[in-house]
Amino acid sequence: MKRRTAITIAGVVLFLCIIFYLSYRVQYQDSPRLRSRERALMGTVFSLKIADPLSHEDFVRVTDGIFTEIARLEQVMSEYIPDSPISRAAALAGKISVSVPDDVLAVLDCAHNVSETTGGAFDITFKPLGKLWDVTNRVSPPAEDAVQRARSYVDYHRVRIDHEHRLLFLEKSGMAIGLGGIAKGFAARRAATMLRSAGIENFIINAGGDLFFSGRKGDAPWTCGVRNPVDPAHLIRRFSILSDCAVATSGDYEKYFIYEGIRYHHIINPRTGYPARGMKSVTVFAGDPAVADAYATAFFILGIKKASAIVSTQPDLAFVMIDDDNRIHTSETLDTFAEEIPLASGVPR
Repeated sequence: MKRRTAITIAGVVLFLCIIFYLSYRVQYQDSPRLRSRERALMGTVFSLKIADPLSHEDFVRVTDGIFTEIARLEQVMSEYIPDSPISRAAALAGKISVSVPDDVLAVLDCAHNVSETTGGAFDITFKPLGKLWDVTNRVSPPAEDAVQRARSYVDYHRVRIDHEHRLLFLEKSGMAIGLGGIAKGFAARRAATMLRSAGIENFIINAGGDLFFSGRKGDAPWTCGVRNPVDPAHLIRRFSILSDCAVATSGDYEKYFIYEGIRYHHIINPRTGYPARGMKSVTVFAGDPAVADAYATAFFILGIKKASAIVSTQPDLAFVMIDDDNRIHTSETLDTFAEEIPLASGVPR
């Protein structure tokens, strides 16, 4: 009797082991295994999430290579590293040109194209204004004369690039470049190229909130959300990703201070020298992460009407814009990139 009971128990255990094994195969072997890794770079956190099957060794090797490359890009693009080409160009502004690597030339060319299209709403020479406002440390606005003095150094037309000799020259002493509105997107672009070169097609790159989606998460699409600018802890819209694309957001809720009841945020209008008005949040979808990064800033400054005019001529751009009255505006091109899906039950809109 005891032997029969033992055999029965052994059979049950074996049966459960088989069920567990088959379940394991379905869940972990027949479907992509999500792996993620992150590192602090470019003043933010870069994370990589991969849905393709990879050995642990290959995953570490590929992601190590990407993080090393992003760290290299930071060294040549940061205005906070004293010996970077960008810092040297500012130190020698109005005097002599400085040598810059091909990566910096590529970022400068991309920035110039967006500046031309947006009439200077996006301008990498905003640095003197950004330094003056420094909204994370200020408690009151700077004086008007200081704003106008800083604004006199802002003009992307005075950035001279010699592609043949790989030289950068800022025409006026006191000028400085800040690539914070485009460098993270450029780094995400490079990371995507490296992942695909390694044969990886299904992944998400998160460059401090600037996203790039490729492929799918197994049988399901990747998803993303737009935060509620009034309550950033919750989403106001949610989307499934239909095609490979970048998603970048600029909002007045990210960095700001309140003075006499007015919110002064970090997105400065180069034309006025003051924080842009009229918008609370702008999310841009684009094929290129650097382009999405730059246009998110530009569209926040330009507003709905001018952003719509630009998107009408560039089908590789789309937006979700939330104005000061909390009205949500979407471009007709949005369905190229994403499809809205209902927010999960219990998630505040």
